[in-house]
Amino acid sequence: MSAYNLIVIALTGFLLFIYSFLQHNQDLVSEAILDYLLVIVLLCASIAVVNVVSFLIVEVWFGQKKGKQPSALLKLVISLLLYGVCAIAILLMLGKNLATIFTTSAVLSAVLGFALQSTLGNFFEGVALRIDQPFQVGDRIILEEAEGWVKSITWRATTVITCDGMLVHIPNGSMAQELVKVIPPGGQVRRCVEFMVSVKIPPQEVINTVYQALLNQPIANLNLDQPLQVKPSKYEFAAEPLACYKILYYPLNYTDANNFTDAAILQRVWYALHREGLFPEYNPASRNQNLSLISSVEFFRDLSQKSREILGQNSRSLLFDTGEVLDCATLPPSTMFIVAKGCVNVEQELITDLSENTLTVKVFSRRPKRKAPIPLTKKTIEKIGSQLAFYLGPSAFAITNQVAQEVFSLYWVYQRLAEEIQEKSDRAEFLRNCPPAPVEQLQRGDFFGEMCLFLGADLPDLKMTTAVATELLAIERSAIAQLLLQDQNFLSLLSHQLAQHQQNYLTETMQMPNSSSFSAENLALRIQELYHFQPNK
Repeated sequence: MSAYNLIVIALTGFLLFIYSFLQHNQDLVSEAILDYLLVIVLLCASIAVVNVVSFLIVEVWFGQKKGKQPSALLKLVISLLLYGVCAIAILLMLGKNLATIFTTSAVLSAVLGFALQSTLGNFFEGVALRIDQPFQVGDRIILEEAEGWVKSITWRATTVITCDGMLVHIPNGSMAQELVKVIPPGGQVRRCVEFMVSVKIPPQEVINTVYQALLNQPIANLNLDQPLQVKPSKYEFAAEPLACYKILYYPLNYTDANNFTDAAILQRVWYALHREGLFPEYNPASRNQNLSLISSVEFFRDLSQKSREILGQNSRSLLFDTGEVLDCATLPPSTMFIVAKGCVNVEQELITDLSENTLTVKVFSRRPKRKAPIPLTKKTIEKIGSQLAFYLGPSAFAITNQVAQEVFSLYWVYQRLAEEIQEKSDRAEFLRNCPPAPVEQLQRGDFFGEMCLFLGADLPDLKMTTAVATELLAIERSAIAQLLLQDQNFLSLLSHQLAQHQQNYLTETMQMPNSSSFSAENLALRIQELYHFQPNK
């Protein structure tokens, strides 16, 4: 019960007491004043009764039965009906002739009914919608004319905000007659994304590739508690026969699915199909570009033009979407990779010495980087500034911009900014947003996996992700096997340069944690064993 209802009840009781007192002492006031006071008492009593009964019907009974919050329109309709009942009761108590009143009102109601037929129809349909409540304000609905979120439901129309931001006012009469689809929250509604590939590609190969691309690193909005399906849909026989496939998935947030997730899934699928050679028409890099990348590597620099062409012919381009993980599931084994385009972030290893209270970083490679690190985006800097402003106020944005111009690693930006916070607990809370470790950027010309290619080692167990859309040039073992057969001096040259490369750049790094490196003779023997190569004596 609200304070307003309590005041009305108290006022009604007070007026009723005065009326009873004056009625027993009629010599104090005239009869006309008593009649007016009776009408006031009845009106106040009606307001009190309507508020109490409306509260019991709408808030208590309806709310518990439906389990939903009743709308203002429903409260208004219930109140009007109750006021009508009270008006009839008051007229009977005052001795009025209801037959005359109803006869006059019936004629007037017929005239207004014909004049306001459409308006009254929308009104009663709106009342029916609010009583049944198939959807509420904030729900996402799909109709024939519009799809969007319910903004308001009035006595005449329902207002929907479409995905384009437009406001659509739909009469309640039309809403009651149309098929309305309500999208419940919680990731329980399935969506469909379609793509097409050539019919020459075996369907099971396409399905396995798509499954691996989506499940190896799931899109953020995918509900993995529900089944993910990939299946052929239909065939189109145009200039080139194509097979249409459907990806059926459940998004956690249906709004984000329509705006972002569908496109992200198609993007991820395209990159995965290309890596498997299922889009052979696309050639991301030219022959000269590949030869230029190969020539920039230390152990290939002194090779002849013909030998470098053999490497180029036995290499292939692998394309990756932004944010994809590079690991044994997405990269072929026993292969060396050169970054042709984009950027790869390698998470470095933090080593904490509790005895000396020091923190050291183990790098991925000590090889000098060819390019400066990619600076943080403006959006990222603004986000960090907003987080810091909670502790430092408006000056946090200027401090964040200054630090971001000096430090390009997100980890070290957070560490530097945390020094500005005095309270230890606040500093720890701010650092919860910090990445677990700094990253090392591999850009065009940088490479990794040389130990996998030459010695058959496994890819180091570390976290590598693409910062942007990235192309890797993958050099496979067949190229090294051909070079060993073609050039007898290649093994000696390679083993000496590889030994020097290990000593200079790889020992005591994440790729070779041990301090000792292989000698040139040991490397030559291991390469011979791996490639089953016997040099001529």
